[in-house]
Amino acid sequence: MPKLYSAPDVASILGIKVHTLYRYARNGKLRALNISKLWRFAMADIEEFTPSHRYLASPVCSKPMLLPEILRETARKFERRSAVICGASQRSYAEIDLLSDRFAHALLKKGIQPGDRVVVVLANSVEFVIACFGIWKARAIVVAEDGAIRPNSFIHVLEETQPTALVVDRNVAVQLEGMQDPLRFLRVIFVKDQTFVISPRANIHVESLEAVLESETGPAAVCLDGARADDVVSISYTSGSTGTPKGVMHTHQSWLAATEFTRDYLQLSARDKILIPLPLHHAYAFRQILAYLSAGGTVEITADIYQALRLLQQQRPTALLLVPAACNIIIDHFPSILQEADCFLRYTEVGAAPLDPERLQRLRELLPTTPVHLPYGLTEARVGFLKAGPDGLLNRISKVSPGLEVRVVDIEGHPVQTGQTGEIVLKGLGLMKGYWNRPPAEQEGLHEAWFHSGDMGRLTNLGEIALLGRIDDVIKVGGRKVNPLEVEAILNSHSGVVESAVAGLPDPRGILEQELHAFVVLKKDAAASESELLAHCRQQLEPYKIPARIHVRLSLPKSSVGKLQRYLLASERAATTNLSKEASYASSD
Repeated sequence: MPKLYSAPDVASILGIKVHTLYRYARNGKLRALNISKLWRFAMADIEEFTPSHRYLASPVCSKPMLLPEILRETARKFERRSAVICGASQRSYAEIDLLSDRFAHALLKKGIQPGDRVVVVLANSVEFVIACFGIWKARAIVVAEDGAIRPNSFIHVLEETQPTALVVDRNVAVQLEGMQDPLRFLRVIFVKDQTFVISPRANIHVESLEAVLESETGPAAVCLDGARADDVVSISYTSGSTGTPKGVMHTHQSWLAATEFTRDYLQLSARDKILIPLPLHHAYAFRQILAYLSAGGTVEITADIYQALRLLQQQRPTALLLVPAACNIIIDHFPSILQEADCFLRYTEVGAAPLDPERLQRLRELLPTTPVHLPYGLTEARVGFLKAGPDGLLNRISKVSPGLEVRVVDIEGHPVQTGQTGEIVLKGLGLMKGYWNRPPAEQEGLHEAWFHSGDMGRLTNLGEIALLGRIDDVIKVGGRKVNPLEVEAILNSHSGVVESAVAGLPDPRGILEQELHAFVVLKKDAAASESELLAHCRQQLEPYKIPARIHVRLSLPKSSVGKLQRYLLASERAATTNLSKEASYASSD
């Protein structure tokens, strides 16, 4: 017989008064049993009732102050409901809660202390979610990284964070062979899918992650006494596109602010299910996981977009999370799958990088009744969502997270007037606590509690903020500033261009500081020449904004979530130029 809940418990779950609950039970809107004049309710009936009454409060009515409380609350109310699915692995809320407790106890047993860093480098998996909650229950700090992280970047993260524990899969474990100094603070390494023995090291234990999770030793729950809402719980490293990667510190409070905003904006309920094909170490993906777990929904994780498309047809989720690169794959090769999904998707979200307006229009044609949400945020803060402006560009900041103030300021920090351009600054809930291992004088961007985002914005006559790109991306040409996004928009409007990127390179003539170089990816069978593309630019751009050269490429360098990496284009081109010069000198010798 299913577990039955009392009227006060159900009223608390639904966020309503007990007498209101009795009224719903008496008129049959909510099925219930009247046992000895006491109302009792089954969870299946509660879950069926909730989606049809979306005006009710979130299923999680008591406001969590710590991230593990999200899981504990939903595990208490939806214990057998599927929480996270990845391939053949499927875990309920109760199982995720229990297994993360076991992992927390394993960390504590190895001497992990509050504030210790635990580096997690796992492929998309249920174990990734379990490990994160287990680390938080042990009051340690999650340092999540991409499974495809370069060895030099991995060493940089290890040396900066000085972790006492690692959670890795066998592919990453191979990289540990031969490492000595970066691992000097380690107490334990947990290996997922371990198929070989790591060479023994003094004072470092190596354990199978699966064996730890399957163990039944230790108490059922971990005590969180002493944990504070402003404790640092995660360190996320920036891409390093504008310099050395920085470790962004977030707290329980900042994560929860982003989680609640996402859950409420998307109106999530326990009946929602999202399909996520993105790397989970990225905050964009993990914020959605937290939002769904706080609402009692289900998260299905896949390794890539191709696997996600197969499951989209089979599982019929209510939401799909994408990045622009995945959108391009779907639009160009699998449009019919998305068309079929329009009848069951409640929304699609596309983030982590800007989406071309033409591509957005095509996406909306394939999903005519499904809302497409475009988030705006940074590693340092989750801000809000974007909408299209009068020019069709998706650059208007619309809905902003409650408790977060957004302004555009000039170089002296004063708010700009209507029509003026400046830097976007942020203040309030959801901001990072600072950068890891940096002294106060080096906490770039934080001035008098305002975070200077490095993004350019313009205040419109409607009081909205138009997002104009990164200040770091502005290229100086002959003393004039060029926004690469403007040039890229013109190139992308050519019928033969899929996408483009503009970067600044030293002027070989020494006349200008830099000259513009454009890198374009052409559509299949397109034969657009450099002269044709330059003529297209001349029709719509001022002379100083026209690229000096246009280079055709098969693809553009991007991060694991599809973010364009212009700095790699510039460095690759500079290296090619230097090699050509060296070859020329060698031939003259």
